[in-house]
Amino acid sequence: MMESAVRQARIVGDLSVEAGRGPGQLLWYEFASQFVHGKTVLDAGCGLGEGLKTLQQAAREAIGQDLDPRLARPDIMIKPLQEIPSKSFDVVTSIDVVEHVEQDEDFIAQLCRIARDAVFVTTPNWTITRCQWPYHLREYTPKQLEALLKPYGTVQLFKGNSSGSVVFSVHHPVGYHLGNSLRAAPITSFVTRCVNRLLPTGSRIHGHNAALVRLG
Repeated sequence: MMESAVRQARIVGDLSVEAGRGPGQLLWYEFASQFVHGKTVLDAGCGLGEGLKTLQQAAREAIGQDLDPRLARPDIMIKPLQEIPSKSFDVVTSIDVVEHVEQDEDFIAQLCRIARDAVFVTTPNWTITRCQWPYHLREYTPKQLEALLKPYGTVQLFKGNSSGSVVFSVHHPVGYHLGNSLRAAPITSFVTRCVNRLLPTGSRIHGHNAALVRLG
């Protein structure tokens, strides 16, 4: 598990099948579609499956995975990731799921075991959001997310907003990590926030992380 403290959080789907599973990240699925054209895809932790529909328009085949039996349908399998064969899908996507998972390192390991080519994940940026959503066990800075994924391949970081309507590539990860560190430190936080507002949109610190891991 990453060093970020794990806290008590509500369980997704606790009050109703929709609780904590709103369709707020559909544009992240549209962004992810560019990596799945003509490929087989597993969407891990697919929830209600709304984003899965977007992947299915681009992929040769896209199947969802989750654990809540209320989510079962022909294109969503209800089983643990551990029961899915290794290298059984070209690409695995996981949109805003890792922050809900207690054993995050094992979760990422399973995604990379199942995928043949690549894994794409998104999650909030702790630097901005500070893990306030009641369903989140933890959140990650961009540097922490990169460290979680780097053992499995080449990591391309992205940044954007929570919906995915704004997305930029992180072309200079070292500089972006430094900016996030300054934004998080009490002594430099105020100045960094002020500077961040003056920067062009593509150069700013954003509230959401994403990463594509090309395996091997």
